[in-house]
Amino acid sequence: MMREKWKKYVEKFKSLGDKVSGVKGITAVIPAVCLAVLMVTVLTGYKTPQAKKYEASETEDISQIKEALAKESTAAMAETTKKNTTKKGAIDVKDGTYKGSANGYGGKVTVNVTVSKKTMTAIDIVSAPGETDSFFQRAKGVIDEMLTAQSTDVDVVSGATYSSNGIIGAVKNALFGTESNNATAANAGNAAGSAPSVSKVSESGTWKDGTYTGSGKGFGGTISVKVTVKDGKISAIDVTSASGETASYFSKAKGIIPKMISGQTTNVDAASGATYSSNGIITAVRNALSKAETGKSSTKKKKNKKKNSGSNSNNNNNNIAAPAEGYEDGTYTGSAACSGEQFKEYSVTANVTIKNGKISAVEISSTAKGTNLKQFMSRDEIKNLPSLIVSKNGTSGVDAVSGATYSSHAIFNAVNDALSKAKKNSSSTEKKEETTTEKKEETTTEKKEETTTEKKEETTTEKKEETTTEKKEETTENPDEGKNYKNGTYKVSITCEPDEDEDFDPYTISMDITIKKDKITEISNITANTNSTNKAYTNDAKKGMVSKIIANGNADGVNTVAGATCSSKAIKDACQKAFNAAKK
Repeated sequence: MMREKWKKYVEKFKSLGDKVSGVKGITAVIPAVCLAVLMVTVLTGYKTPQAKKYEASETEDISQIKEALAKESTAAMAETTKKNTTKKGAIDVKDGTYKGSANGYGGKVTVNVTVSKKTMTAIDIVSAPGETDSFFQRAKGVIDEMLTAQSTDVDVVSGATYSSNGIIGAVKNALFGTESNNATAANAGNAAGSAPSVSKVSESGTWKDGTYTGSGKGFGGTISVKVTVKDGKISAIDVTSASGETASYFSKAKGIIPKMISGQTTNVDAASGATYSSNGIITAVRNALSKAETGKSSTKKKKNKKKNSGSNSNNNNNNIAAPAEGYEDGTYTGSAACSGEQFKEYSVTANVTIKNGKISAVEISSTAKGTNLKQFMSRDEIKNLPSLIVSKNGTSGVDAVSGATYSSHAIFNAVNDALSKAKKNSSSTEKKEETTTEKKEETTTEKKEETTTEKKEETTTEKKEETTTEKKEETTENPDEGKNYKNGTYKVSITCEPDEDEDFDPYTISMDITIKKDKITEISNITANTNSTNKAYTNDAKKGMVSKIIANGNADGVNTVAGATCSSKAIKDACQKAFNAAKK
């Protein structure tokens, strides 16, 4: 066999040598080289490399080879995809730094991902111009999760879903080239048509001249505005704060401002593509205007009262105003139960502030949880009821919210309960009338009662002296002690609970509260055992509330700080807890 192979190869290369024998210089060389190669090949048993699967034989069809190649290519792609979405394990890409982007809350989030020895060693944010800082700081928690798991298959951060998805999507894009189909928050909400509409309201069309501030909930947080009224009309609307809104969408939303001014109404349509921000502006303007008393018609009413004292007739606008002498200035608390067959009973509390005899502010809170909180008490229409009650100076004429009738009536009942405590005492009027009558009678019968009067004066003088002496003695004993609460400094801890968004876990706020002569005189050492983001909210609440509480002597009627509502409520609760501890 070996000899036959050898003869075959020799004959083949001899013929090859004859063909190239005409070439000068290599005629003798080429055959010798070829023979040498052949000898090595035969002696070592070397075989020519062959395609393992796809070397075509005489009986194979080329289409079969193509089909086989296509199948292998598909399998390779599936394997690559599997590696890209591997839940745990090493990152199967070359060492280096990779850049990627994906949609976050308000636009593109861009990252750099560093890989060394098939391990992610760093994920750095390059840019995120459309993100809200407080939420984005929270979303960055996914970075540690991905580095720890060495995987992009991690859970998003609760309360910062869009930003979290933006970071995760950008890392996937950097490592695997995966294009994210995330929609930004504003696009997602508006595209789905999920933004709730702001209901139409009745308006007088005239307001008292002045500048008023108001706030409302936008997409990313609180929107604050300043509304200027001149000659009973809206002359200017300025946005003073909207830190949580995305600039590109908010600029669209601001397009409704000229419409409100030209139409002299807040009943305008939201800007297409920026519904949430538009609704926030509308709510904020309504909140500001609720603080402006009705203008021209209200002035006429006051003039009529001077000419015809005791007249209680209402003007023809839709605001039902209480008489100026109807309520005593101050802050009053009322409560009511909300119950129905379809849901678990909860209570509603209303803090109503009276200024110059009229309602100037209404603050609503409730014990509603779960479905009651999300479906009823957290609805924007429900949250708008306090401003409507203020604008109408009462609950009369304010319609219940469709789909939340029980909650609406519970709010009305709680407000009315507070107002019942704010009504002026009729006894004070009776005393004034009695005093006037007595004076007239004394003037008529002075001569007859001179002797009796002398005796009465002596008795009265003695009693006054005794009472005065007793009071002086009591004052001398405890000159600085309050009547209702013990003086002292009380260390108070309170749990800060999240609102209906549930975008943080409950944490504890502690502080020292000093009470002297029945008033809070100092609040110090405020601490919060939580993360840096929540601590920042606590500091905002501290800056906005402590000085006001001390000036007021208590937390009643002190408004919460916009953007730090939960922390503010915790501080107010702590003040009440201190008073409870100091109660005699």
